[in-house]
Amino acid sequence: MKYWEGHMNWPLDLDWVCEICGKRDLIWGLVNGQCRCNTCHAQYSMREDKSIFTRPVCKLKPEYHQAFKVLWPKLQTPVDEMTDADWDSVLGATAAQK
Repeated sequence: MKYWEGHMNWPLDLDWVCEICGKRDLIWGLVNGQCRCNTCHAQYSMREDKSIFTRPVCKLKPEYHQAFKVLWPKLQTPVDEMTDADWDSVLGATAAQK
C-alpha cells in the first residue's frame, strides 16, 4: 500500500506555495489532513484538532527547515533522500557559526 497517493483537494490560499521549492503540488498521506509536496517531499499539516487550515503548516523541525531551504537549490534532492553528509554540510556549518 502506498503512503502518499492522490492530489490534495482541500482549499488552499491562492498565494500559497511550498516553503522549500516554491511548487504548489501537494499529495495526500494516509493520515487525515497530512500531505507532502510532490517535488521536495516536505510534509505539511492541514489541520489541528478540529481546525482546518487553508495555509499548510510545514512539519519540519526549525533547524532542518532552514537547512533544507539552503540545500534544496544546490541539490534538488527530496528531504527523505538527503544523506547524513548532506545535512552535516549545512547543520555543521550553522553550529560552527554559533
